[in-house]
Amino acid sequence: MTAKAEAGPEKGRKAAYFARNRAALILATQELLGEKGWNATIDQVASHAEISVSTVYQHFDSKDELFNASISEAWATFVGWALNAASSTKDPLEQLVVPMRLMNRMHVTHPMFAKMVAKNQNEITQLIPALTKDLGDVMRQLLSAKILEVDNPEIRISNLKAVLWQIFLLHLNDPKAKATEADLAIAIALPMLGISASKAAAITTAELPVDATKQVL
Repeated sequence: MTAKAEAGPEKGRKAAYFARNRAALILATQELLGEKGWNATIDQVASHAEISVSTVYQHFDSKDELFNASISEAWATFVGWALNAASSTKDPLEQLVVPMRLMNRMHVTHPMFAKMVAKNQNEITQLIPALTKDLGDVMRQLLSAKILEVDNPEIRISNLKAVLWQIFLLHLNDPKAKATEADLAIAIALPMLGISASKAAAITTAELPVDATKQVL
């Protein structure tokens, strides 16, 4: 949440009005980022959200701040959903991998965010360190619990995150790409974390705990 959003009214009707405007603004920005990309203007966002330009600046200081917040919130929505889906499995390694596999099905489950990524790849790639923090944290928890045991863990985490992002972009940009191909690419990358090839194959071909053929948002 931005400083301006935090500084908004805290109680009563004004607070509700402030929150509704912010939600409308974020949604409008997300839709325009998917349609027009980073070239969309504040005027276009305000018009799409049916609010005034001055209201936009009550919430955000600049276009970049608004756009970055809109991307971060869309990502947080996806991650929350994916982690919740993964929590229904008992295998901790499968819990790690389920969100990776679901990411390559995002064009079906979360099409608006997939469009945002496809249209703004350069800008979103710059946000990857922040966007993939949750994934890094899960890996570190598994290392701390000795479920994963490798040398140079931070280098391995960084390398795996870079590979996963490239798998995602390649899958997103190829209309003929199959989810099973992305799963195979993930399986090939997982040994960087010390996961055996046989285990990697098993957890990337297991049935997903959610229906990844239906739109969620």
